Amino acid sequence: MALIKDLHPDIMAHLTLLAEKYGNRDEGYLKSLSRAWHKKEKTFMKQVKTHHMTIETEIAADEKRAFILLTFSGSILGAGPAGEDGSRQIIYAGIGQRKDIPEKLVEDNVKLKSQVKLDKEASFTGGSFKKSSPVYKIALMGSTPAQNQTRQLEDATRIMTKEFVSINNTVIPD
Repeated sequence: MALIKDLHPDIMAHLTLLAEKYGNRDEGYLKSLSRAWHKKEKTFMKQVKTHHMTIETEIAADEKRAFILLTFSGSILGAGPAGEDGSRQIIYAGIGQRKDIPEKLVEDNVKLKSQVKLDKEASFTGGSFKKSSPVYKIALMGSTPAQNQTRQLEDATRIMTKEFVSINNTVIPD
């Protein structure tokens, strides 16, 4: 069984803040939040496997393939394949603390400002979405046609969003 001690310190800090927000600082509730986080990570990794993505430690600013980020705060950010000018569509689901329908942003013509690295914020230009929370996991799509990458990205993001909201429903009070 996944334990609190197995979590990255930044994730644990986030979960501790959540526990304080909901007025429940006991160890039992932190364990519930920890189990929920591990379920989210498992869901992310299942989509990585299903869509034949690879886990990376960084993404170059000029990478053309689509990728999905999981942040320390539990948000999902999908970036579609880059066009000739480097612009791409992003799909952001800020699920972290919400258990209802998640805040979602879909935006076109967004470019990576710089490379994406683990433990750092991902930065963008060209749209209203400027940066993510620090990145916990990076999944890179394989070298398939752009339209396939877009479809896979949309599918994986939709499934993860639905699953993450369902997981939150089990641990976040009304």
